Amino acid sequence: MKKFLVFILSIFISAEVFAQMSVNPQHEFYSYAQGWYLKGYVESLPPLRPYPVSKIKEILTSVLEKTEDEGVTDDDFLIASRLYEELTGKSFHVVMESDFTVTRDITDDGNEELDSDTNKLLCIYPSVQGDLTFKSDFVSMGYKLGFAARNAKDESDFLPAYTHSEHDSIQDPASVGPANVYLDVDDVISIGYNNLYLQAGIYRSGYGTFIGQGLALNDSTYHAGNLSFTYMGDLFTYAQQISVIGATTSYNGDNLSPNKVLAFHQISFKPFSFLEVAYYESIVYGKRFDLSYALPVPYMVAQGVGGCSDNLQMGLKFDVRPYKELLWTTDIYVDDFSVNDIVKLNIDAKYRIAFQTGLLYTPSNSFCDNLSLNYTLITPYTYSHWQYDSDSVASISAGTVNYQDYTNSGIQMGANIPPNSDAINMSITFSPLKSRNLSFVLHTNYIRHGNVSESLTDEEALRYLLADAGVYATDGSANQHSMYETSSGKSSGDHVDTAWNALNYLSQDHQMYIIQCGADAEYKFPVSKKGRSLSLKVGYMFEYTHNYGVDENMYPGGLVTESSDGVYEYDGKTYSDADGSYDGSVSDLVNIFKDAWEDNLVNRLCNYVTVGFCYRF
Repeated sequence: MKKFLVFILSIFISAEVFAQMSVNPQHEFYSYAQGWYLKGYVESLPPLRPYPVSKIKEILTSVLEKTEDEGVTDDDFLIASRLYEELTGKSFHVVMESDFTVTRDITDDGNEELDSDTNKLLCIYPSVQGDLTFKSDFVSMGYKLGFAARNAKDESDFLPAYTHSEHDSIQDPASVGPANVYLDVDDVISIGYNNLYLQAGIYRSGYGTFIGQGLALNDSTYHAGNLSFTYMGDLFTYAQQISVIGATTSYNGDNLSPNKVLAFHQISFKPFSFLEVAYYESIVYGKRFDLSYALPVPYMVAQGVGGCSDNLQMGLKFDVRPYKELLWTTDIYVDDFSVNDIVKLNIDAKYRIAFQTGLLYTPSNSFCDNLSLNYTLITPYTYSHWQYDSDSVASISAGTVNYQDYTNSGIQMGANIPPNSDAINMSITFSPLKSRNLSFVLHTNYIRHGNVSESLTDEEALRYLLADAGVYATDGSANQHSMYETSSGKSSGDHVDTAWNALNYLSQDHQMYIIQCGADAEYKFPVSKKGRSLSLKVGYMFEYTHNYGVDENMYPGGLVTESSDGVYEYDGKTYSDADGSYDGSVSDLVNIFKDAWEDNLVNRLCNYVTVGFCYRF
């Protein structure tokens, strides 16, 4: 009876609003929703994050209406009550948020003395946030309208390796005194019922069990213009999304251009209460809008209508609940592979896949909210794809815009780690106080990464060196693809043979190893009667990197020229495998650049300390 009265009062009492619940897929609500699903309070969750306001209300209400006899704990009831108050409070709030980060890194390049450097970043994020609903929640809108002001342009220098910014503010800053000021805006409009709805807006989108680590749609990557449809049934669920994303050059992710599109859809079946199986596809293309990718048909079939020239991926995901509160998920995301090699059981072949498996545990009656442990691997050239200047001649220039690679505005849309990498991630979230006002997150990551350029033959490396500057990336990232431009005026380019005929997965001599250990704490003061709230947060990350610099370009173009057939010049010297008097062979020339790349590798220790606050009124 006491819980029922608290629930009724929460509907009428105005409280704080954290508007990003319906527009930000990384809001704490989504982690709690997963836990409530595993505990059996909620029957199912939509495949795509974020959810519309009506669906969020349904999930929260299903928890609040449960009784102690039905298994709901006091902690879950308290959390759901707070989130319901946030969602149903005022239609808008003014929010002032600020972070101050200090980084200190120490590098060891093999000399007797260590180099150290300390940097500071101050960020201020003012915004107006809220949720609007109409027609009994049939129509809803979540929004965040704000700015991001920083004293440095490149926020990535203050983020641990392979970590994305929490704010969508990376383009076209205005200078206001010492600060660089960016627009920081997200919004989403939803139309429909709890299990059948449309969503549209500019926001981040996520798919997969591990929030912020999806293989196809990662909640933590840059926002996009999205239009999605979701249907949830008892036996199967279907979701489809079209996203307008930013295209950049193949070399380094610069020169932002429009007319790039990502299409995604998934269908999942739940034959048993403990098992759900999903098949999904994604495809990236550009310079046109293809209506066939908005239809509920397989993309493998739809792309055949236009000549199979787009970048298609397929995925298969298994969610198994061996018992209450525990989920084991496995996700296999296939970019490209050779069927003939699979039949022949040939392991050393072209397999461009991402794989993830792990456990999510959300115990009841515990100060621990959840425990997440997973392993992810990405093979070389996954997420990458080539692009030519024209459809008739396979030429690639320094200004070639890539409408095919799996990036949005130069940021990888899938897993956080680059191709030719693997990672073990573990995190624990717990709230030691009975009021649930204080929360801690402990997290650790172990990452390996190799630059696939180290596996190139001398002839392949020479091809990169002879190219103009800024044409080809050789940093082992998603920007490095597996094709050259044509050497004979053909409409298709030339293969990088080691990329097409071998796997080369973490087989390089110089691999980068990253160990990250961190802790974050946040304390939320009780909400005032006027709906004002204050939260304080502090975070620390220890990061050690062995062979820092592996992900730098190994074979830059524009420095080597071919003076005559088979004779190459660099730095006033000549190199050739032909008979004659030369300063060295082609292998000697290639090794100059490989050795210079190797000499720049260092061991790096970095400490990140962040303090901040968020005030809402």
